[in-house]
Amino acid sequence: MATAKKTAKKTAKKVTKKVEKTVETTESRIVRARTIARKGALAYVGLYGAAFERAQLRYSQVRSATDGLFDQLVERGEELETKAGVVFKSTQDKVSDRIETRTEQFKSVLPVSANDRVEELEAEIKALNKKITALGKKASVSAKTKAKMKTQKTEKAA
Repeated sequence: MATAKKTAKKTAKKVTKKVEKTVETTESRIVRARTIARKGALAYVGLYGAAFERAQLRYSQVRSATDGLFDQLVERGEELETKAGVVFKSTQDKVSDRIETRTEQFKSVLPVSANDRVEELEAEIKALNKKITALGKKASVSAKTKAKMKTQKTEKAA
């Protein structure tokens, strides 16, 4: 029995040493895993920090390159607007002159009595247009009045 106790003690010591060694190994691995995880997280944060700094640098470069660009574009637009207005006005004047010239040429070709008749017809057209406008206004007013009367009748009937 004495040898069995000694063997059991030796075995217990060996097992204890192995357990202690396993615990130490496990603890060192846990510490190493924590260190690696921490370094990974720090690298991730560092990556975002570097990207942010680069973005700020590019933003400041672009901003310095485009400062005043909007104002320059506005000035350019105003210049073009002025030029376009001048071109439009001159074109409008040319077209008006040509129309008047062509009208005079056309009237000169027609007999004199026809020219007088054209003026009379133009005056009649203007007078008729006024009458049509007046009748249109009266018709719209009377239509509104009829609609009001119908609604009043339906309200009284209800």
